[in-house]
Amino acid sequence: MRLQLTTILFLLTINLYGQSDLGIGLVSINFDDKTVLNFYESQNDDTPTKTIEFFDDKSIKSWNIRNLDEQEKWLKPEVLWLDYSSFVFICKSQTNNWFEVIVNNENGKSFWLKKSDTTKFSSWETYLKGMFDVSRLSDQNQKIRKLPNDSSEEIKYSGQDCFQVKSMNGDWIEIFTADYCDESNTQTRIKSGWIKWRKGNELLIVYSITD
Repeated sequence: MRLQLTTILFLLTINLYGQSDLGIGLVSINFDDKTVLNFYESQNDDTPTKTIEFFDDKSIKSWNIRNLDEQEKWLKPEVLWLDYSSFVFICKSQTNNWFEVIVNNENGKSFWLKKSDTTKFSSWETYLKGMFDVSRLSDQNQKIRKLPNDSSEEIKYSGQDCFQVKSMNGDWIEIFTADYCDESNTQTRIKSGWIKWRKGNELLIVYSITD
């Protein structure tokens, strides 16, 4: 039986923590039960500051992180959802051999992680295109526009947000109504519309990696 949300897996997004830096993109970790991740304060360090070890936890029939209770004290990434093999950090910067990743979305703490077959960089555009759906933050009263600017004509929308991302233009994303959206909750079907996905370093949307 897969691990339940209330135990090991948790989904952390910038929205929950008011993250102060959206970085240049995201780094996803392709982990298995033998993955070991070493985090360094500096690219010049020989000894890691923090280490994460995955293992096959027979008691829960799922992969797990050793000493997770202790690791959670400093580890608050963009996404850590082990049931869906999703482990994602915001990437603050990168060099030829390293990623600078934000390991704590509460305080913006970052470490350096060596590039390897385990790490995969994605731009925000590529990452959001792969999401199951995106929606506007309810407290922003953001309108859907025909073009990516605030003066463009508004698209009147009725129903619950249920969008996928088609493209990106700066702070704007082009959205469309996902095929699987429940028509009872979404009266307006959008083929192409624009909303802002960020304002500076503030995320203006909520995204879901799965239904």
